[in-house]
Amino acid sequence: MSQSGNYKLRKKIDPIIPIIGFGLSVLGLVMVLSASQITAADKYADAYHFFIRQLIAFGIGLVGFFYFLRLPLERLYERRASFLWATLILLILVFLPGIGGETAGVYRWVGFGGFSFQPSEVAKLFLVIYFSAWFASKGDAVSSVQKGFIPFLLLLAMIALLVGALGRDLDTAVVLLVSAVVIFFVAKAKVWQVGAITLLAIGAVLLLIFATPYRLNRLQSYQDQRQNNAEFDSQNRGYHSQQALIAVGSGGLWGVGFGQGTSKYSYLPEAHTDSIFAVIAEELGFIRAAALLLAYVLLAWRGLVIAQRANSRFVCYLAVGISTLIILQTLINIGGMLALLPLAGIPLPFVSYGGTSLIVSLAMLGVLTNASRETK
Repeated sequence: MSQSGNYKLRKKIDPIIPIIGFGLSVLGLVMVLSASQITAADKYADAYHFFIRQLIAFGIGLVGFFYFLRLPLERLYERRASFLWATLILLILVFLPGIGGETAGVYRWVGFGGFSFQPSEVAKLFLVIYFSAWFASKGDAVSSVQKGFIPFLLLLAMIALLVGALGRDLDTAVVLLVSAVVIFFVAKAKVWQVGAITLLAIGAVLLLIFATPYRLNRLQSYQDQRQNNAEFDSQNRGYHSQQALIAVGSGGLWGVGFGQGTSKYSYLPEAHTDSIFAVIAEELGFIRAAALLLAYVLLAWRGLVIAQRANSRFVCYLAVGISTLIILQTLINIGGMLALLPLAGIPLPFVSYGGTSLIVSLAMLGVLTNASRETK
């Protein structure tokens, strides 16, 4: 397998990938409309405020999808360094007064001229492209301590510092690090190298959790809820998780009906954003919610099939990285709603309200669909 491969565009693509991606996006638009009307009417006196913004983001995301669908992947490979520099610049912008700033204790947003976006969401795609191309260019030298392991470890430390420590967005930092390590592993890094990075990452995450009271409270609340301890406080620190479970359980097999859910009436926090899966389970029921999860699994599986059949290392790593991003965010989000994992501020790809997240998800879909051409 060559490093960059033959990037001649072929007409045939894997149709399952865009069908699932667009289907999830349309479902997201419908559910954002249902879940956000109460909050939008209360805050903006316009029940369609969030829906219209999400619809605009969907339109921009379509442009991104078709751009990356038609862009020869060789250009991404050749311009790999620019993706790294762009990521670092974007992640630094959140700390600049007048451009970035702190929101709810987290440095996550950049805004100017009435326009705002989340650099960390853009970083997810950019870093997958960079690491895929970087490892492909190194070939078998990826496993070299001096040429592969140490430079990779330093880059991960820089990302963890900017996003997790200084930016205080630990959830996103974990997603970025895990996706990068998975690509590193697939690129034939040595097992001890992956193990060492994993142990260091776990240690850093635990340190940040125990050094921050609200993170520690979240973890303790999760443990109390899982163990059914009497200390579980369902009215304060455990309120969000408890309301999510109530919403999911209220839906039964077939749901209470679209638009008929009650959790969005100021009971469930972040109903149209991070908690939208709970609204889906309540209004559409367990069967349809399970079908939603199955759609994500199918999308990730098609990505792994592309990776297995790829005609180059770069395409292989790219497909693995994007598939990992999609399924990892899905599992973290849904796992939090079902109390299988601690709650995290990770959106459900394609579905949760959030313009940057939707645009980047559709751009990733375009890259993955494009990669489906580059198979043996």
